[in-house]
Amino acid sequence: MSSECPQLGASLRCDRERVDSCSPRDGAREEGAPGELRRQPAPPGHGVARQLREQAQGALGELLRGVQSADPQGGGAASGGSAAGRRHLRAGLVTALMRLILLLYAEARGLLAGADGDGAPLARLFEELQEERRRGGDLGHRHGAWARVAALFRALLERGPGGARGGLCGPDAHPLLDGRSSLSDGVLHRVLAALLAHDGAPVRYGELEVEHIGTLYEGLIAFDLEIAEGESMALLPSHAVVDLEALLALPGGERLARLEEVADLRLGARLAASVVAAGSVAELSQALARRASPRQPGRLARGTLYLQPGQLRRRAGSYYTPRDITRHVVERTLSPLLARAGGPPAPDDILSLAVCDPAMGSGAFLVEACRQLAAHLAAAWQRAGATPGLAPGEPPLRRAMALVAERCLYGVDLDPLAVDLARLSLWLVVQDADLPPSLLDGKLRCGDSLIGAERAEVGAFPAAAWTRGGPADAAGERRARRSLSRRAPARRSPARAEGAACDSAERAEGADQAALDAWMALWFWPSEGELAALAPGPATFARYMAAAGDPAEPRAAVSRRIAEGRRFLHWELAFPGAFDRAEPGFDAVIGNPPWVAYVGRAAQPIAPEVFNLYLRRNPAFHGYRSLHGLFVHRAASLLRPGGRLGLVIPTSVADLDGYRPTRRAHDALCAVDPDLPSFGSDAFEGVFQPCMGLLSTRLAPPSPRAAASAPCWSLARSDLDGVSRRLLDRLGALSPLPAALFGERGFQTSAEDAERIRRADVPVPPYTCPIREGTDVGELIARAPRHHVDRAGVKGRFRKDEDWKAVRLLIRQTARYPIAALSDGLPFRNSILAGFCDATWSEFALLCYLNSSPVRWWHYTRHRDAREGMPQVKIAHLRAIPAPPPARADLIGALDALGRELGPANAGLPAEARRHLDGVVASMLEMTEEERSCVARWAAATPLPRPDG
Repeated sequence: MSSECPQLGASLRCDRERVDSCSPRDGAREEGAPGELRRQPAPPGHGVARQLREQAQGALGELLRGVQSADPQGGGAASGGSAAGRRHLRAGLVTALMRLILLLYAEARGLLAGADGDGAPLARLFEELQEERRRGGDLGHRHGAWARVAALFRALLERGPGGARGGLCGPDAHPLLDGRSSLSDGVLHRVLAALLAHDGAPVRYGELEVEHIGTLYEGLIAFDLEIAEGESMALLPSHAVVDLEALLALPGGERLARLEEVADLRLGARLAASVVAAGSVAELSQALARRASPRQPGRLARGTLYLQPGQLRRRAGSYYTPRDITRHVVERTLSPLLARAGGPPAPDDILSLAVCDPAMGSGAFLVEACRQLAAHLAAAWQRAGATPGLAPGEPPLRRAMALVAERCLYGVDLDPLAVDLARLSLWLVVQDADLPPSLLDGKLRCGDSLIGAERAEVGAFPAAAWTRGGPADAAGERRARRSLSRRAPARRSPARAEGAACDSAERAEGADQAALDAWMALWFWPSEGELAALAPGPATFARYMAAAGDPAEPRAAVSRRIAEGRRFLHWELAFPGAFDRAEPGFDAVIGNPPWVAYVGRAAQPIAPEVFNLYLRRNPAFHGYRSLHGLFVHRAASLLRPGGRLGLVIPTSVADLDGYRPTRRAHDALCAVDPDLPSFGSDAFEGVFQPCMGLLSTRLAPPSPRAAASAPCWSLARSDLDGVSRRLLDRLGALSPLPAALFGERGFQTSAEDAERIRRADVPVPPYTCPIREGTDVGELIARAPRHHVDRAGVKGRFRKDEDWKAVRLLIRQTARYPIAALSDGLPFRNSILAGFCDATWSEFALLCYLNSSPVRWWHYTRHRDAREGMPQVKIAHLRAIPAPPPARADLIGALDALGRELGPANAGLPAEARRHLDGVVASMLEMTEEERSCVARWAAATPLPRPDG
């Protein structure tokens, strides 16, 4: 224990026991549909976390300004334009701030009992700085307070053999983190002021749960560290920094568009006119002064470092998972494992479980698994009448949590700081003086869960990774070898044991690691430059693999560098406790993997070699390619037979056709649970994305099943009564409308087409061709086009007039159910779908059928994405609409007559006509009176969208 705090941890308290959330359920399921999530009221800590997240982001800016004040060069490399330098400084800033937050959390939990300041040393330090400031002391020229913070954090961590290391916990990770920091006491005073008070009241750290530390971290990594290329200014509402010099160089009208694009800032008429008229940076600054961000007040000089809301979190796809979702997913994942013996589990049954989160972030799912398994373990001890030796007054639940954390939990993340946070989160929630953070080092690993090899596959050359047209040029290979010899000094064997005296088992493990690294490195071997000539081929593969552990071998040096840079994770080697058993694998894999798409409007960049690896090695990387789809397959493949999967993923994975390969890859390994939980579209704060829980069980050998069809996964529905469910099933069994009745004909606009289309009620050359968009389509109303296109400017991509005239119906795409009108042959954008006719269905009959309440009810109730998020009517949806039974096809004529009466009038659907239309369609679909009443209630509660969208 550190001498700076000799009594640290002497009076640890249990984490308030939280019996209500930790105790095992008695088997009763909450009311509602099977698997439905029971929404809990937000705990008090949620509001505190929300306040603190905003303030922590402000404190991060204070810390950055303090760094630049202490070192105007901002660390040299950072302000000199080095992206690597800025990343390093940003990591130091985030780490320093997270240390302060963790210390404040520990104070509130009594974990600093015995330290100076009566167990609240940071609060006491802040009071001292406050008092010095009140006495007129110049905190800007005082130093020493940061050294006290560094010592306190070391004391918190140095609790066992070796302590915790690296990133968040390593004293040498960044100069900001040790006692030699040049930051002034004034900087620490301002940072603590931002963290300790909100609107004059103290921040209640005691109400926070350990998972909230993760949401604070997610808020901090949402910023990139940039350098001002010109005089700049931070603006509300997003606190984004705008280059005023670059803004001034734009024509007046384009300045407003740039402000909206960069800073999400929309100005009123008076301020907009001032911005447009500004002729200098000073005038621009004055015009925008009322919108200046309090986080970075005033103008930023050229060369100043600043925090910019960035794409890092979006690229990483990481978001804090609310506690009620983690609780529900973990419980449903673990319950079958705990019940498989046919009765309550014994203590050994619980402690033999291996539970992993392959994208653990700050550890929210592992913390919840620790709570739930510990509660079951404490109950099992009580049933058995025997508990392990406890210290006097020690609660059994605390000891149970320590044992579960030590024996059952595993995790991986690519972000080293997140790994440190996960270790500390588990340690803080366990609060066991005998469990040092370092004990979790081997269980929670930093690495890439998706990039690694298995022992069984490294014996063969991976032709898919690296192919050569012929033998490498001998002279080029000699040059590359000489180059490598000059810059790659010999290194010790990468055995894990300390010192040179490694036993044979450790040497074998090191060689195994080197071999798997070498094989995996072939997927990332440089394809250009002098190293490309050294690439092993089939003829030299065996020699390359044999020398993988040789520190003097140039190729081995390359493979080591690639492995370290890519953070390969070989699951069999990383977690022998889970994979060195008769049935290898984890008993449960849980978590919320990153949501990152590599296709579509939100597509994120991906390196070609990574794309090739995913495509060749993961069957889920087809169709709609996404990182979460890859994790679905990876997680399923890590399970042992009978193991349980519990992931939070976008709901679209369950039913969109583009995710069929993901479902197929999963279903080949696991059997999905019925009635999967749906968490809605607002589960994640600040993110509009419907999400669900994927729960399934790993199939038993002898071999995985072939899943050719990849059906949609069924989600629990709490919105359907018995009548609705029966009607939905019955209509779904009918044959659909002919597919040829629907198609996509709209003009597909690109970014540059924004200059070719103008909003105007009348043509103004060169914008003379009228073109409709979705909001111009109402119920039996095709409104006059409000846009005109420069047809010559898009020549070659615009359809011929006869193509537009062939369309019979206009169907609005952005809607929760079909809304259709007759077409008059004018062009339209791709926000409108096209309807046609055939020998059975005239455009007039189809017009009425699509606008009827029974068809709309079916569409809305059948398609999950019609009820959630930002809905779109899709061609596949239209082609799935049930056609009336053949026995009632005679009523199509009645629809045709009604459509000929109402459609050409282009005046909408009067109430009396709607009742008649709905009655005809209900008769066509053979609906009972009870079913008709169900649809009528839905229609009354579901109004049409406004004409403007």
